[in-house]
Amino acid sequence: MRLNELQLNRLSERVGQDVRTPAGATALSIDIGSRTGHTLSVNTIKRLVGVLPGEVNPTRSTLNILANYLGYPDWDILEEDTAMEGSGFGKSNVFIEMSDVEEDAEVEICWRPGRRILLRHDGCGQYTVLESENSKLRPGDLLSLSQLAIGFPFIADKVFRDEKPLGTYRAADGAGITSLNILL
Repeated sequence: MRLNELQLNRLSERVGQDVRTPAGATALSIDIGSRTGHTLSVNTIKRLVGVLPGEVNPTRSTLNILANYLGYPDWDILEEDTAMEGSGFGKSNVFIEMSDVEEDAEVEICWRPGRRILLRHDGCGQYTVLESENSKLRPGDLLSLSQLAIGFPFIADKVFRDEKPLGTYRAADGAGITSLNILL
């Protein structure tokens, strides 16, 4: 199995260099490990992106790690999204139901310029902010999230700080969320 052109382009964009080169594949392996907490063999990545000859039959776990790295909950949704994008109908902007994310999973969300938050799913769509960079949210804030998608604004239905309701929080109105990583 080899990744398709749209998937290769998304991986290249995410890591910041062409993954179809030995250096790019190596950088991708390192970045996947640092962003998802899961490691993928450099040689497996090189086969998936076409740097090394030979077929590779990746496990579902490997494919899901790649999907998570690109901000999707699993491989099937990534494939569906890239199939729609290549169809001429445009990006399908698959929304992630935040209540379906595994409890205790961490979610990293980034948007421009240089904004990043790390959340922990407490269950039923309730999240705790663990880290916040250049955002008005603070560690310890509690959020209620329903759906998120790359390219759309970040909207928390309810925000609580020190048990006091702050209301709705909205960010990333311009270009939308630039990356959404589920760290299992």
